[in-house]
Amino acid sequence: MSDGTRKRPHVWLALGLLAILPGLAFAGAGKEPKDPWALMMLRFEFDNDTFIGSDDVFTAGWSVQLHSRVMDRWNRGYSGWIGKVPGLGDDGEGGRVVRWAYGLSQIILTPSDISIETPQPDDVPWAGTLGLTGSWWSNDNRKLAALQIYLGCLGPCSHAEQVQKFVHEDLGFGEPPKGWGNQLSNRMLANLNYEYRYKLYAVDVEAYVPGRFAHDLSIGGQAAVGNLLTSVTGQIEFRFGWGLTMGFTKIPDPPGLGIVMEPIYFDPKAPLVDLYHWRIYFNLVARSRWITYFAPAEGGATESGYHHPALDSYPGEHQILFGLHLVRVPFGMHVTYYRYVGSEPPGIQGSIDWINFSFEYRF
Repeated sequence: MSDGTRKRPHVWLALGLLAILPGLAFAGAGKEPKDPWALMMLRFEFDNDTFIGSDDVFTAGWSVQLHSRVMDRWNRGYSGWIGKVPGLGDDGEGGRVVRWAYGLSQIILTPSDISIETPQPDDVPWAGTLGLTGSWWSNDNRKLAALQIYLGCLGPCSHAEQVQKFVHEDLGFGEPPKGWGNQLSNRMLANLNYEYRYKLYAVDVEAYVPGRFAHDLSIGGQAAVGNLLTSVTGQIEFRFGWGLTMGFTKIPDPPGLGIVMEPIYFDPKAPLVDLYHWRIYFNLVARSRWITYFAPAEGGATESGYHHPALDSYPGEHQILFGLHLVRVPFGMHVTYYRYVGSEPPGIQGSIDWINFSFEYRF
């Protein structure tokens, strides 16, 4: 084993997960399949930049999510208010599908040099967020609308310090972080996000099955309002592969910065075909985001008493995402690379690119 590999145990972790997942998918092959319309989903997402040789700015993030089964109409608890949000209605029995998801998430941000104990006013602040989300969406194979509510906190209440120290020091996955005494102080966070997407081009429905190549093209936009993020985003997404699902791209933005959902589509009027076969497909997303407020970038009071200045500009306004999706019900794995386009904003010393790993189990 080389010294470089010893210093990067996350490489072995990633390879282990890639090796284990196919075996897990076959483990339940002999069991009687459950009604596909009754399947709920548990998803775990892990975000990190060390997989691309960096460990700063957006250092890490994770979320655990519970997604509802696929429904073709809202139940009484949601129809009276979610169903009245523009685009989020259902068409009654046999129309669009609707779903909800709830999640818990954490984000960790650090300066480029985590070995420095003193304040670093010329770099990203030490900061962490912890939040709960509720998401609701309605879609078919042509259009999608989604709404999300985020409630959380920024500061020591996020326990980002304890999590990073446990991973770096107790597990030995990185250099001991020494500057958490300078993290941004506690503040409450709340955000409301709304998204709409529309498919410009889609192949015939018969092509959305395992073993057949399919592709489609969509555009969309998202608006976020709150004291975590206030922004407007526009995007274009291209999907292609073998066994492409109907619906839209799964974009694994950290909850609050994006919307937690599973935007696939099943036609309620048609039987599900080959649900339990392998699907492998890809997506390419280009988007631009106009940001007017992002809590960690605003600086502010810190636990050591100094005032961290705001960043000169907001990071991550122009992005290209490339995703790989491997699914065989009840398991799924998704890998998405976030590539930020353009020069890095002043005040950011390190790279802001990162990778998301998502693991799913339907039950």
